Amino acid sequence: MIETAIETTEITFDAYTICSFVPTLASTRAIPLLLIGYRHGQDPSFVWLVPKEGVSPAGLTEDPYYAKVLRDPHTYFTKKLNKYIEETGSVKRGIEMLINCHQNHLAFTEFVHMDEVPFSHPIEVELVGAL
Repeated sequence: MIETAIETTEITFDAYTICSFVPTLASTRAIPLLLIGYRHGQDPSFVWLVPKEGVSPAGLTEDPYYAKVLRDPHTYFTKKLNKYIEETGSVKRGIEMLINCHQNHLAFTEFVHMDEVPFSHPIEVELVGAL
């Protein structure tokens, strides 16, 4: 089961993706929710970019499905990712399947492999409530 929480100031991954919530399909703005990191031979790690206990969907979506996701992202992403890892038998392929199957209101960056694109500057995010 995925229960890894990062509590260190130094993070190393072999690859990662960032998941954001897109309020409307035509929107050019997205709210970063979490970073999912992968290390070969280990469970995936979640780095939450919003409070782990979720955010209010008010003003973001009236869709009950996505409102539930925003109110409890930890349960949603843990359940979905566990399902895909079980289906594929691989953490890496499970994350890739999550990315491929959810690209509407939940938008994922490509699965970035760190040996190909090292961090050259900090990730910049727009915090919810700072709008």
